[in-house]
Amino acid sequence: MRIIDAHLHLFDEPGYLDTLLGTMDRLGIEKVCLSGLGKLFGMADNQAVRKAFTDHPDRIIGQVYVRPGVDGGQTIDQGFEQGFRMVKVHVPKKAYDEEEYDELWRRADQHNMPILFHTGIVNTGQELPDEGISSWFMHPMRLERISRKFPRLKMIAAHLGVSWNIDAAELARMRPNIFVDLTGAPQGWRRRADAVGMDQYLWWPDAFNKVIFGTDVHYRDMEQILREDMQRFDRLNIDAPTRLRVLAGNIAELLNLES
Repeated sequence: MRIIDAHLHLFDEPGYLDTLLGTMDRLGIEKVCLSGLGKLFGMADNQAVRKAFTDHPDRIIGQVYVRPGVDGGQTIDQGFEQGFRMVKVHVPKKAYDEEEYDELWRRADQHNMPILFHTGIVNTGQELPDEGISSWFMHPMRLERISRKFPRLKMIAAHLGVSWNIDAAELARMRPNIFVDLTGAPQGWRRRADAVGMDQYLWWPDAFNKVIFGTDVHYRDMEQILREDMQRFDRLNIDAPTRLRVLAGNIAELLNLES
């Protein structure tokens, strides 16, 4: 079964990439969509990610990291020219749907680069009072206006909104160009959502056709996340074609990857 992890980060740790590639081999993960979030999150930067996908083009798809309010549209243009295939956005200085950020979304749309948006509460691992970080700026409903203004833009709302699961799910149901992922730490929001029942949020027929697989964890936790997702498929009686779409088909289609 083909597996593509559409949401993964490059940690700034010695030997991290080599161990990640070994973990992918062991778990049967064909490719990962990789980004770095920089020093704020103890991760690598865009140039380190570029080297990773340049060195391993068959395993790694680059996501260029953009912080709205800090980085401009030229970061997306440059990323596209350097071979990045996606855009990752996080911790904007203002809400995602502020009009001043439309140039970012326009550039991604022009380059046919899907955008992976963090949605929901954020944990930076350290207090950063001068960075202006607000989870409210990343409410999933902030994506609605963007999806309407740029209807061809491919958008992924990460973490099903964390604490705003209903909003993120309904957004994916109603907006054709918005998908969701169910990524997150093993003891995080997923545990609560699965206790309630993920199908309470993704309730409509074929809802999982709008879900994209990813882990968004350190390589040491990837196996547990994959196992939990497989168990959820079984628990919710997700059929084989839908599993294939979630695990690889949806992101492959968004990126126009060869099968």
